[in-house]
Amino acid sequence: MSVQNGKWKRHIVKGLTVLLILTICLAILQWFIIKELFGFGADMVKDALLRQAPEGVNRYDIETTFDRVKTAGMQLPFSFLTGKISLRKIRAVGSYAIEANDDQAWDADEINTLLRMMNASVGVKGGTE
Repeated sequence: MSVQNGKWKRHIVKGLTVLLILTICLAILQWFIIKELFGFGADMVKDALLRQAPEGVNRYDIETTFDRVKTAGMQLPFSFLTGKISLRKIRAVGSYAIEANDDQAWDADEINTLLRMMNASVGVKGGTE
């Protein structure tokens, strides 16, 4: 009877090992997908803001700000763990962007405020550097 219990235990251990390996592979795949979606979203918003930016907004500031955020986002989860990016502030930026764009048009103050908030979310103080 103990021989049969030993076989079942070995089969269970092998099955759990395979499941663990599959779970790790899926976690890595999800990590890459999240990074790509973050980069894609940042590029889309940057392009939209560059097209819609009125006078009084420096286009270079838009590009550098979004590049900073994209760089920090591509280093997730390490940038979050080291404090280089604040996901709470990123969420606040998203909420502000939705409210500011209710009328489907951006003015210079809204974009400049959005850029300051985004810079603060990645640890840059005082706007652009």
